[in-house]
Amino acid sequence: MNPLDMDPLDRLRIQLELQELNAAFTHHLDHGEIDALVDLFTEGAEYTHGERCSSGRREIRRLFEARAATGARTVRHLCSGLRIHIDGPEHARGTSVCLTFAHDGPAPVANATVHLVADFLDSYARDETGRWRIARRHIERIFVAPDNPGPVGLAPSRGPL
Repeated sequence: MNPLDMDPLDRLRIQLELQELNAAFTHHLDHGEIDALVDLFTEGAEYTHGERCSSGRREIRRLFEARAATGARTVRHLCSGLRIHIDGPEHARGTSVCLTFAHDGPAPVANATVHLVADFLDSYARDETGRWRIARRHIERIFVAPDNPGPVGLAPSRGPL
């Protein structure tokens, strides 16, 4: 189906559902809600950042659990500029910009400096229940703080996503 042939109300529903999916990602990530975070991905999702690639929910869960096990971390991801491209009723793509503040330790943090500005390059798909999920998220680093080494390979990093 040509996305331009879709009912305008259906297109609007898809856009709103994908906006909520993206908002849920940063909320669950910032609050350490691993189960809810992992549930936002398709079963076979790919999540990449630099050389690190996590394939499937099991590896994505392992990544976030390993990060949580390293100790207290205060982080906030502020996303903006979400652009959604609907490819059809079951598939869509999106891009957004994510600004990250991060500190190893508990809140409150006295001095906040930008840790990373990155582009999120996404593919979305509906699952068998009709719910939209992230099928692929690639994080492309744009501005990087000097003390942010970023991820390497499959090893979890202390840096932001």
